[in-house]
Amino acid sequence: MPLTAEQRRVRAQRAADARHHPGANPADLERERTDRAIDVIVARAPTMTPEQATRIGRMFAYIDPDAEG
Repeated sequence: MPLTAEQRRVRAQRAADARHHPGANPADLERERTDRAIDVIVARAPTMTPEQATRIGRMFAYIDPDAEG
């Protein structure tokens, strides 16, 4: 059964990781890529208004009652 495009992409990414980062944990490499992608998105986002920040703070307080905000 042929691989899907996503399966081919993941296989190629893992091969590149093994080639360029021998012995590294693939999960750590993926986590680093995800963190960099999030940083790019956050850098492009406009600054929140005080009202938006308050609403987000309430959402996190609902998820984690020990969180500040």
